[in-house]
Amino acid sequence: MIEILITPDIIDYANSKLEHVNTHDNLGLSKFGSERDRILVGYIGERIIMKYLGLKNDEDKYHYDLISNKGKKLEVKTITCKFKPKPDYWCTVNSHDLSGVYKQDADFYIFLRILNDYSKGWLLGWIACDDFFEKGEFVKKGKDFGKFKFVKANATILPINELNEFKENMF
Repeated sequence: MIEILITPDIIDYANSKLEHVNTHDNLGLSKFGSERDRILVGYIGERIIMKYLGLKNDEDKYHYDLISNKGKKLEVKTITCKFKPKPDYWCTVNSHDLSGVYKQDADFYIFLRILNDYSKGWLLGWIACDDFFEKGEFVKKGKDFGKFKFVKANATILPINELNEFKENMF
């Protein structure tokens, strides 16, 4: 897990992208990414990865967010937290397909967590999308884990400690 300080230019970039998003009619947005704060968090995560990997442009397609320098499609999954995540915490990919799992057309998932105040975040790791669904646990909408309940969608979950660590030139 790599700790990253979130600089003002990252926030500015995310806010600038957010100004061009239509959140009223969900055009081009997933069912679960339509809230402005969640979109902002996603753009912060994308910009962190762009800077970390040295990527120049974002794609921001429905099925993936970025193209790596080696042409791989990257889907960045970012959520907020109150403190540094523990290795056994879950990484989650929601599926709006209530009959099963909906898979995006990406090569790799990259997972991040950022503090609620946007001051710092953590690159949790990465995994090939097919490996994520093979290793992960499918959770049906409504499943209750006591402190956490899946109320919006089916999901697939995988502990952070099952992700791959970042290394130079991996994508």
